[in-house]
Amino acid sequence: MAYILFIYKQFPAPAVGHAGGESLFGLMVALHRRGHRLALVARMREEERALLPAVAAICERVITVPHHRSLPGWRSLALARSYLGLRRAAKKALRELRPDLVHIETTQTAIVLLGLRLPPSSFRTQDVNWFMWQQKAAHARGLRRLLAQAMVAAFRVFEPALCRRHDLILAISAGDRALLAPVCGRRPLLLLPLAPATSTSPDAPPAVPSGSSTALTASPPMLLFVGAMDRAHNLAGVTWFLDHVWPRIREAMPDVRFYIVGGRPPAELQARADGASCFVTGFVDDLAPWYRAATVFVSPLLVAGGLLQKVMDAMAFGVPVVATSVCNHGLGATPGEHLLTADTAEAFAAAVLTLLRDPEARGHLGSAGQRFIQTHYDSEAAIAQWEAALTGLQITKV
Repeated sequence: MAYILFIYKQFPAPAVGHAGGESLFGLMVALHRRGHRLALVARMREEERALLPAVAAICERVITVPHHRSLPGWRSLALARSYLGLRRAAKKALRELRPDLVHIETTQTAIVLLGLRLPPSSFRTQDVNWFMWQQKAAHARGLRRLLAQAMVAAFRVFEPALCRRHDLILAISAGDRALLAPVCGRRPLLLLPLAPATSTSPDAPPAVPSGSSTALTASPPMLLFVGAMDRAHNLAGVTWFLDHVWPRIREAMPDVRFYIVGGRPPAELQARADGASCFVTGFVDDLAPWYRAATVFVSPLLVAGGLLQKVMDAMAFGVPVVATSVCNHGLGATPGEHLLTADTAEAFAAAVLTLLRDPEARGHLGSAGQRFIQTHYDSEAAIAQWEAALTGLQITKV
C-alpha cells in the first residue's frame, strides 16, 4: 500500500459546499478503505474547521493554511499570502512526510507547486482553462474580449506543459479528456469524474420552504438551481436566467417557483428573492430533499467546464434537466434524450415550459437521464483504474 499526499487549493470534506472538495474527499475515502495511508495539505476557510474531524479520521496528517477569504486585508494581498502559505506547507510536507506518491488537484494548485521536487505524481485538472477562456471571450466585448483571447493563447501553451510535468493526468470528464489527449504527449490520461451525490438522509422527504406547512410537489411547479453562489460563473448564469428567462416563464405560468440553493449568495442576488416566487436559500446541509422537490432542474451557465456536479446530481435523482449546451460539454449526454439544451432566453424558457406542462415528458426525460448517469458514471470502476495506475507509478519509480 502507498503513502499518498493530497494537495488542494480548497478543503476536501463531506458537505463542504463545493463539488470539487466533496468529490476529492470521496476519492480519499475510497483509497483509505483500500488500505492506503493518506496525508493532506489544503487551504481552509474558518467556517470549514468544523469539518476537520471527518478528514482527520482518514488521514495520518492534515496540514491546513488559511483560505484567502478568511484572511484580513485587501483581497489581492490575502490571496497571495494564502497561496504562498499553501506552497510553504506543501514543501514542508514533501520534505518531512516523504510520501510515495502525491496527488495534485486543480491547475491553480499545480501552478503554486511549480519548482518543487515531487515524487511520482497524478494531477487532476477539474477544468481545461483554455476552453473556459474561449467561452468567456465569446461573451465579452472590447478590452475584456482581448484579454480573454490572450488568456486562451497563453493557456494553450502553458497548460499542456503543466500537465506534462506530472506522471499521470486525470480528466474530470470525457469532454475534457478529448481536449487534453492531443496535447499531453505520452503521459497516461485517465478519466476520473465526479461521482453523483448521495443523500445523507436517504429517507428525507422533499424540502419544505420556510413558512410553508406543506411539502413541495409538482403543484405549484418548482424550478431548482444548485451551486455555490460566490462562484462567478454560477452567479452570472443565474443572473442571466433571472433577467431574461424567468420573466418569460412567469408570464406563461404565474404560479411557478424558482429556488436558488447554494452557499454564500451575494447581497445583489438575495435582493432578487421576493419570498413568493423566487427564493434564495443559502447553504443547505443535504441537497437530496431539494432534488426530490424539484419539478425541473435548470443549469443556465454561460461559461462552464469540467463536469457539472449539479447537473449530474439532478439527473441521478431522476429530475428532468434544461441546460445550456456548454453545461453538457463534460457530461456527454444526448440532448433531447437525456436532457434538454437551449442557448437563447426564448429557447430556454420554451424548453422549461414544455416540461412543466407535460408530466409524461418530464417522466421520460428524468428516467432516461437517470439511466444515463447509472450507466456512464461508475465511480468505483474509475477509482479502481486510478488506484492501479498509482500503484504502477510507485513500482516504476522504485
